[in-house]
Amino acid sequence: MKTYKLTISTPDGHIFDDEVVSLSLRGSDGDLAVLAGHINFATVVKAGKCSIETGSGEKMTATVGGGILTVGDEGTVLLSSSFAWDQDA
Repeated sequence: MKTYKLTISTPDGHIFDDEVVSLSLRGSDGDLAVLAGHINFATVVKAGKCSIETGSGEKMTATVGGGILTVGDEGTVLLSSSFAWDQDA
């Protein structure tokens, strides 16, 4: 599957910077997923859960505190007030 660069940052610094297959989260207009080749856009991100599938096939989930998501030709950037990886039970 095609991948793209995803960078996640909070006021505390970079949280994630790697190639991914997909990012799913809740934007200002509802749930959305970003895949490689997605049209360029920006949206407000609402607080809630997000999921990421890495280029190696690993699936991870996290809680995002809201912020801004931008999708561009050079990659996707999520700037969030807070971001915490979910721990497996």
